[in-house]
Amino acid sequence: MQYADVILPVPLHATFTYAIPEGMHVVEGVRVLVPFGRGKKYVGLVDRVHDQQPQGYAVKPIDSVMDEAPIVTGSQLAQWHWISDYYLSPIGDVYKAALPGGLKAEDGYKPKTETYIRLTEQYRNVTALHVALNVLARAKNQLNVFTEYLALSGWDQVEEPAEAKPQPTELQPAEVTREELMNVSGCSSATLKQLEQRQMLETYEVEVGRLNHGGPYRPELIKPLSTAQSEAYNQILLSMMKKPVTLLHGVTSSGKTEIYIHLIQRALDRKEQVLFLMPEIALTVQMMQRLQRVFGDRLGIYHSRYSDAERVEIWQKQLSENPYDVILGARSAVFLPFQRLGLVIVDEEHETSYKQQDPAPRYHARSVAIMMAAQMGNGTKVLLGTATPSLESYHNAMTGKYGLVELKERYQGIELPEIQIVDIADLQHRKMMHGPFSPLLLTRMREALERGKQVILFQNRRGFAPVVECRQCGWVPTCQHCDVSLTYHRQLNQLTCHYCGYTYKIPTECPCCGSTNLRSRGYGTEKIEEQVHEFFPEARIARMDLDTTRTRNAYERIISDFSAGRTNILIGTQMISKGLDFDKVSVVGIINADSMLNYPDFRAFEHAFMMMAQVSGRAGRKGKRGLVILQTKQKEVSVIGQVVRNDYTSLYKELIAERQAFHYPPYYHLTYVFLRHRQEQIVHTAAIEMGSRLRQWFGGRVLGPDKPAVAKVKSQNIRKLVLKLENGIDMKKVREYLLLAQTQMLADKRYSSLQVYYDVDPL
Repeated sequence: MQYADVILPVPLHATFTYAIPEGMHVVEGVRVLVPFGRGKKYVGLVDRVHDQQPQGYAVKPIDSVMDEAPIVTGSQLAQWHWISDYYLSPIGDVYKAALPGGLKAEDGYKPKTETYIRLTEQYRNVTALHVALNVLARAKNQLNVFTEYLALSGWDQVEEPAEAKPQPTELQPAEVTREELMNVSGCSSATLKQLEQRQMLETYEVEVGRLNHGGPYRPELIKPLSTAQSEAYNQILLSMMKKPVTLLHGVTSSGKTEIYIHLIQRALDRKEQVLFLMPEIALTVQMMQRLQRVFGDRLGIYHSRYSDAERVEIWQKQLSENPYDVILGARSAVFLPFQRLGLVIVDEEHETSYKQQDPAPRYHARSVAIMMAAQMGNGTKVLLGTATPSLESYHNAMTGKYGLVELKERYQGIELPEIQIVDIADLQHRKMMHGPFSPLLLTRMREALERGKQVILFQNRRGFAPVVECRQCGWVPTCQHCDVSLTYHRQLNQLTCHYCGYTYKIPTECPCCGSTNLRSRGYGTEKIEEQVHEFFPEARIARMDLDTTRTRNAYERIISDFSAGRTNILIGTQMISKGLDFDKVSVVGIINADSMLNYPDFRAFEHAFMMMAQVSGRAGRKGKRGLVILQTKQKEVSVIGQVVRNDYTSLYKELIAERQAFHYPPYYHLTYVFLRHRQEQIVHTAAIEMGSRLRQWFGGRVLGPDKPAVAKVKSQNIRKLVLKLENGIDMKKVREYLLLAQTQMLADKRYSSLQVYYDVDPL
């Protein structure tokens, strides 16, 4: 008797064993329909086939097998287990995150079809066609549609044979879609239906792919590298001979993308596949155009804004005999199947967007990509590229774990932008600020627009105002489900919680004191946009934040309009800091640097440097040197000077010393343990008890419990414990103890509805 260990889409740290009925062919990586619980059935994935009969319970049989061949490879299963173990996430949650929805559902994926029109069998000869035309002589609409079909299909070119020749029985016309015929003839569906009822025309379905066609493969369009780029390219190849991972530290606009393209072409010449990861969907628009121009149909795109059916088709194509050679995608692309992966490029490797937050698994795509390359077992190499490396990656390069290649000059020798600091505290004291704008910023914006140049304004808060406040008593509206203040969205005329998404009507009076004197406080991107319109009424302005980019094509439209000069000023959140390439941007305004500096997190200065350096790099990428106006009340803070000088080395030395002194990454591993419950007293008691259990094993490495910055989300009260674990500690044992403590806690009836989850290597 054979058995199969099956992964089910349930949040449990286990696989489930089922009996394989005699005659049923089951292999690892196929989907199976299995019973689970009382009367429920799930689509699971076979993880392992063996002959070890489980003891202590009756084994249920598999109902049916859904695939003729595996839809998940052995290397993918190894990746899933690594993610589950390392990130303390149930394997079922990994399964749900990895597979497109259409491959998890019982009814499965439905291929896209298109309706075509053809002659019925009895009318597929010339003589019968003449009869049909005579019959339709008095039905003008039907006659028009019928003759249009004959013209589109080519039947009207067929001549009636002479009497001496045998009459043709069947010919092969061109295929005609129902939509094409209706468009050309201008007919209604009712007219087509009448021709079907006369049994002259009939419809049939043809399966069509959803995937985009990128055009021909044109390697001759690859640009030659500059001297500096060529040197970096050769250093990367040399590094890859020695190290599995190489960090490319290149300043903004140094031409890293051209180096990537040459490396991709080298991989294709070696018959290898390439995975190209980017942190944001917005970035894939420009990068897709650049890569598609060269690699055409050999390039596939994969990210969450694609429909589920499209993602299923890409998945299936990657399993086929003709897979994409290059995949460009956001973090979820690490889950795709690859048959001969040779190179992984992680562009903008520092970006926090690579870390999945909710739901589980809370994985970091950069770490998963590095592990995936190692698990391939064929020498797959990883290139991390950025102008502002994460401290962990740079430390790995400095200590020899990664190779390091540096590209210190911009393409064609263009200077890095000039950064001018504006002390807005002084200007506010002298009442010289115009809302959030300094006189210098407004002047430089006006000069840029007069020269036909473009402007980018960076404000890392969306909405109209972060807070609404009663001027009489100081009351601030908060979310009834979350422990946060509500953001005012003027365009939608509502207050919104940015944690649970719940919306509220704007109050007309204060519920505490009855005052009607309510005001908005602070500036979000929507309010910045409104005020820019007041200062520059003639300018064409666009805003790029989560509110304006909810649809799939919104990114493409905003970026395309700005690239083509159809808009003059682009206002945005951190989305606009992520590697976008615009030719005519001469001025960048950082509206308020302090919101990044004052964040209560040990990575605040690191992230602030990254965002300011990256958004500054959007200025002056072509032609004249760009200008950045950096507005702050804290000009004496060291990170401000480091941004001005583009001095990453100084930042690294300062922060790495702090990390070592206070036991933070990269010298220590962090794991956050979160507990959630609807009742605050229960989660408070549970957190204290969980902390006591963990201290039995980890001692002083356990900190807390404490309330996190946001201690209530979606009516769930939250407590947090922190584990600081020194490098070299047995992480397998750590995970065993954590899961044991969790199991012991949940066995207590008081905590039956308690949620316990983990964030490993949090950002």
